[in-house]
Amino acid sequence: MKKMQFANGTAKWSGIADRTAAFVQTEQMMDRVNWAKFVDLFRSQPDAPAGWRGEYWGKQMRGAALVYRYTQNESLYDVLTATVKDLLSTQEENGRISSYKREGEFDSWDLWCRKYVMLGCLYYMEICKDEHFKAQITQALCRHADYIIDHIGPDKKSILKASRSWGGVNSVSILEPIVRLYKLTNDKKYLDFAEYIISTGGADGYNIFECACENKRLPYQYGISKAYEVMSCFEGLMEYALITDNQRYLEGVVNFTRAVAQSDISIIGCSGITHELFDHTAWRQTTDKDDVLQETCVTVTWMKLCARVLELTGDPYFADLVEQSFYNAYVGTLNTEHHICEHPRNVYMKNMNLTELIDTFLPFDSYSPLTPRARGMKVGGWQYLPDHSYYGCCACIGGAGIGSFMQAAVMTDDEGLVLNFFEKGTATVDVNGKPVTVTVDTNYPADGHIEITLDADCPVKVRIPAWTGEGGYRRFDQRRIVLDLPMDLRVMRPITWDTDVVYTDMSGSGNGYHMAKATQIKHNEKMDRYVALARGPLVLAADERFTGMPDWIFDFDPNGTLCDPETFTLKMKFTDKNGKDFYLFDYASVGRDWKSKIACWLPTSSQSTL
Repeated sequence: MKKMQFANGTAKWSGIADRTAAFVQTEQMMDRVNWAKFVDLFRSQPDAPAGWRGEYWGKQMRGAALVYRYTQNESLYDVLTATVKDLLSTQEENGRISSYKREGEFDSWDLWCRKYVMLGCLYYMEICKDEHFKAQITQALCRHADYIIDHIGPDKKSILKASRSWGGVNSVSILEPIVRLYKLTNDKKYLDFAEYIISTGGADGYNIFECACENKRLPYQYGISKAYEVMSCFEGLMEYALITDNQRYLEGVVNFTRAVAQSDISIIGCSGITHELFDHTAWRQTTDKDDVLQETCVTVTWMKLCARVLELTGDPYFADLVEQSFYNAYVGTLNTEHHICEHPRNVYMKNMNLTELIDTFLPFDSYSPLTPRARGMKVGGWQYLPDHSYYGCCACIGGAGIGSFMQAAVMTDDEGLVLNFFEKGTATVDVNGKPVTVTVDTNYPADGHIEITLDADCPVKVRIPAWTGEGGYRRFDQRRIVLDLPMDLRVMRPITWDTDVVYTDMSGSGNGYHMAKATQIKHNEKMDRYVALARGPLVLAADERFTGMPDWIFDFDPNGTLCDPETFTLKMKFTDKNGKDFYLFDYASVGRDWKSKIACWLPTSSQSTL
């Protein structure tokens, strides 16, 4: 049914991915105080009428379990085991584990938060070494799900009405852990509940699942535009389709993923120029907006979805998409300089009449600019916590991004090994019952020279990225492979368009209700006066501290020379039309002070012939 499988084995890389995993593990996942704060939310239950603090624990646990599978850090395992035990201690006699009090339950983001309770536990169980404890967790999850089923479903409260936002897709996304629970227990009531959820169409007034199966509209035209939540629903549909061998739904998931890539993914591998919405981003990347855009939750969920569809189809196109997101949008969100976002203190504290607010370090930024803007402008999913600190959705989900990248780096199929990504280091995986160690020596993504060595005879398929012009898998049967991928600069320009209809009008949203209505938009010719460059998988970007272009007008010959990267992954020198030199860098490395303007879409003058 699946064309590829995530490999069983161990890996030790020494490049960007390894540094990312180490940063997230140290700066977030080992923090027992934060884990305790997140669990206590299920005791104090502060989320009614419209909060989502209850998502934090499960989001972070999912990422932590994936990171542990790579690091095998026993101290991390102990921390995760302790917090799962703490979580289970919050379960009420009736099975509830909720951050909403009983009188306010099954409203707003309650089911969304309960979804993440389930996902966090299910992902932990994949690394759990104690069979007795796994049985305890399974029993707790069944009681948790049974309480939901007792109150939601046919002749009960509709799952579409268990939320005030986005047509109920946030509640519908509980489909994924419900199917996973069925796989774990083989209890048909969970499969029946999953089928009920799918029968609703996924959103109030819109059948997003049928839209994908029919494949006649692009996702931004479905009517429900909240990118992260809609993708989460399709993650659940895929789980259901796999266990039931429903080929129509499997095709629908693939259709949806391809369509998102076509219409709504930017050059850095994220979506949402307007708020956090599908909005035909591929056309509108150079829209100049001083608002939330390119949400990290979207980046991570997109990476996870593409990695699963890669597993399903064996199509390297989806590995290309994961790589694009990882090296650009995702790595760029890491808050390695330990900055504190000023927005909570300057805006939220005032608007909420707070008398006390503890500045809080978050390991991930929430939004990624494309045209000249700074990083670190807002905290996505900001919620005030009982101890006067705060946290955010993008910070909690971040670990799942590096975890998904690691999972998809080395895979297997019926023939042998599949190498998707080129991080320096080694991986030992099980191939048809035999351990095979693959060693990669490279400075990728800054350099295209890659040396691959296997310690045993084993067919290996190596992904040749689409940006080389010869994308696909290339099969090798020898133990030593040398690749020299071309690293020519690629020039990209905006797509010119006329008018469009997008679901981005959020007037009327507020007080716990969020929805976006259709609105017609018109193209502005100023959106065409941009240029972007890429080299290999890396998108280049300007940083006002080093670029030397204070007027932010870039008229130049797009022929650059490599420089010593210093603290960057990539640094290149260019010369503008007046003979002045300036520098561009890899997108993920710029703007790390969270104050300087950066841009990967570079504004040009109206007279530019670039």
